Amino acid sequence: MYDILFLGEKSMKTIIFEGKILKIGMIQLFSKITKKAYHSKMSPIKFLKIKDDKLPNENYIKVKNILSGICGSDMTFYTCKQGPSTAFLPMPCSDVTYLGHETIGQVVEIGKNVTNFQVGDRVTMHKYMACCDIKGIEPPCEKCGEGNYAICENYGEPSKIKQIVGAGFGDYYYAPQGQLLKVPDEITNEQAVLIEPFAVSLHSVLKCVPKDNDKVLVVGAGMIGLGIIQFIKVLNPNCKVYVMERNPNKHDFAKRLGADEILSGDNYTAVANATNAKLYQKGHNKMILGGFDIIYDTVSKGTLFNDTLRWLKAQGTLVKVGYQMTKTKFDETPIWWQGLHIIGCDSHGMEIYNGKKISTFEMVIDLMKQGKLITDGFITHKFNLSDYKKAFKLLIENPKDTIKVVLDCNK
Repeated sequence: MYDILFLGEKSMKTIIFEGKILKIGMIQLFSKITKKAYHSKMSPIKFLKIKDDKLPNENYIKVKNILSGICGSDMTFYTCKQGPSTAFLPMPCSDVTYLGHETIGQVVEIGKNVTNFQVGDRVTMHKYMACCDIKGIEPPCEKCGEGNYAICENYGEPSKIKQIVGAGFGDYYYAPQGQLLKVPDEITNEQAVLIEPFAVSLHSVLKCVPKDNDKVLVVGAGMIGLGIIQFIKVLNPNCKVYVMERNPNKHDFAKRLGADEILSGDNYTAVANATNAKLYQKGHNKMILGGFDIIYDTVSKGTLFNDTLRWLKAQGTLVKVGYQMTKTKFDETPIWWQGLHIIGCDSHGMEIYNGKKISTFEMVIDLMKQGKLITDGFITHKFNLSDYKKAFKLLIENPKDTIKVVLDCNK
């Protein structure tokens, strides 16, 4: 089962991604022939048993994982979809990336300088990207100081913490206290593992909250898209939400969360009919005048970037939530011609809502405690940690039946 085993020593389990170009290239090549390549020994994904050392310093906490959800970014690592020409490439990368950040766990050990937690607390990991806090960089950069750790200006700088720390896909991990948030007793483990993906959805909506009577399109009804639908209606129920999702299995759930209408048929025709817009076509080239006030694109695959720009009304806003890890080409004409606004959105951070400064995580936790969020129905599958390959196989080969796949880290 394990690639490395430390016999006679205290150890912990963890799933890692090895950032070796040769292995990534091999998977990218052989996966075109067979999807079995993703799960083979040539994969840069390894399930290890590693030495369980002491706390890296007195600001650290040891956490026993309970549940951890599989995110789209974990899928990117697992399937080696990283392209050679993206903006990430010039950044120095770690030899090893510890996977899993949608977590709920329990504190089992604390350093002497830890003030916000005690043994027995349930916690979730609210920082995962390579930010100042995680790297032990002091003083923090401007963005981390604001609480916007996902856009840390020290992303490419080396970490001052050299010890193995693990992450969510394991039985234990170590974290600085600033990386964690306490989970209230009112929230169950199954709800708590949804806090991070819900925070992504909420962060996306807060980038551009719809106004009364706005017509809004959510592209994709996966985990993040469904969360966006719900948060749009929580923050402003007086707008109309349309959903573009090819999988009929998710339509009813989207409506339960607040979607007003599911678009069907030709996408351009459906957009024009929903918004009473004018559709023009010459050959295969289509353009709409009118369209949606706001589009949240959670898919961002193929020609969608080109299309969503053409589905917006003049001066409309595209919130780009989904991503491709490869270089793309697009027609920029609608951007300057129609005066469009494009907002990139990654992860979560610090928000200003109703004049109050609050982290996305804290806002999600507050809404959960108040019972304002639907949480049942999102977790569709649960696998033992040791069966992680089966979980990823399901997500690769049969994603239409899944919303959130979770690993039970105690098995």
